[in-house]
Amino acid sequence: MTTLSTHADKANLTSAQDWASIDSDGGYAFAPSPGDITITKMGQPVHTSCCPSGTVEFLVDQSGDNDNDAPAAEGCCDAVTATLQAMTIRMSTHAPKFLLLTGSLRSDSCSRRVAVEAGRILASYGAEVKLFDATDLPLFSQDIDPKSNDKVVELRILTRWCEGMIWVSPEVHGNFSAVFKNQIDWMPLTEGALRPTQGKTVAVMQVEAGSQSFNTVNNLRVLGRWMRMVVTPNQSSIPKAYMEFNDDGTLKEGPLRSRVVDVVDELFRYTLLLRDQQPLLLQRYSEHTAAAAKKNLKDTSKTADASILKGLVDPIIIDVRSEKEVAEGKGGEAIPGSVHVPLNVDGNPQSVHVTTAQEFYNKLVEAGIDMPSLSKKDIAFIAHCTKGNTDYSGRCNRATALLRDLGYQNAHNGGSADEIRLALDLIKKDH
Repeated sequence: MTTLSTHADKANLTSAQDWASIDSDGGYAFAPSPGDITITKMGQPVHTSCCPSGTVEFLVDQSGDNDNDAPAAEGCCDAVTATLQAMTIRMSTHAPKFLLLTGSLRSDSCSRRVAVEAGRILASYGAEVKLFDATDLPLFSQDIDPKSNDKVVELRILTRWCEGMIWVSPEVHGNFSAVFKNQIDWMPLTEGALRPTQGKTVAVMQVEAGSQSFNTVNNLRVLGRWMRMVVTPNQSSIPKAYMEFNDDGTLKEGPLRSRVVDVVDELFRYTLLLRDQQPLLLQRYSEHTAAAAKKNLKDTSKTADASILKGLVDPIIIDVRSEKEVAEGKGGEAIPGSVHVPLNVDGNPQSVHVTTAQEFYNKLVEAGIDMPSLSKKDIAFIAHCTKGNTDYSGRCNRATALLRDLGYQNAHNGGSADEIRLALDLIKKDH
């Protein structure tokens, strides 16, 4: 068996340990745990697709091809391949752009010296670097129009301009300084539908006059995550910083300077790796599904054209009326072969409880439809209630939208049983 060599192995820290015997594929000989068995048995959740949310749509949008180059929505069966394809569509070669922020107004502050050191390294790698001077930046106030102050305008432009940032703050009372936080407060979290900081990289560093602390860098990490930025793993904390500089303001040779280089190098690599992937990486399941559900409800609000219904191959007809409505023949007698799946849960009208996709899926399964075996790409559904083309979201509209939410895009609003009969020429067959 081939073993996987790690840095710890090379340092002879793991060679004598049994747990270090991992094969080249990362496999191991442990028996599956009860949790492993449960995961395998339950399989894929019905509310997720074959790939991370938005991957297929991103590929189609970027390639402009719905055919061969982009995986089909039916299941790019290999999520790894699809995701890697999406992440490598574009890799820019232009110089990366970095914005550097410090937490002191003192012209010769330690945080500024560290930022200058970091900026020099980045510039030597060919990057574009801007070290923002916060001297004339006003104290944040919502009474101040951001467009009325030149420094605020400059900071906001640089926030949009940059692809990555470096934050360096002195530790003041165990936290980042007010000067630093004021700059963050002036950054716009949202501009219309855009979030200027979202997806950008940021590296965090701190300086302190006393013994080494990590309070500030830890809090800077929280701040970065709150702004939806990618905070790089490495960080730097320089204790007794006033003793760590040469007369010319550069960092003295030693482990603290080496750590600063580590942080800068890591930021440079992460930025090049991630900057073009932001449109994909920022896809969110919650936002994607909410937008899709809204679209599906709108697209199925009216009864489908008879020609569309007639062109479907072996559609499954779903009758979402209540038992009472079926018995009374509201909207027409039940269509032979249709499946009765009342949309309402526990008899509650949609005004009391809006049926979810998961609840409707469970109802379909309980009604005898083998949903897991159906091809989302090929199977056709027609949902109907008592009538179609209502001025509100009727049950047939909602049921059809829920089927599309579940991935069955060939689902259609049939209106009523009588409308479906007319569309499918079933009148003579029924009588």
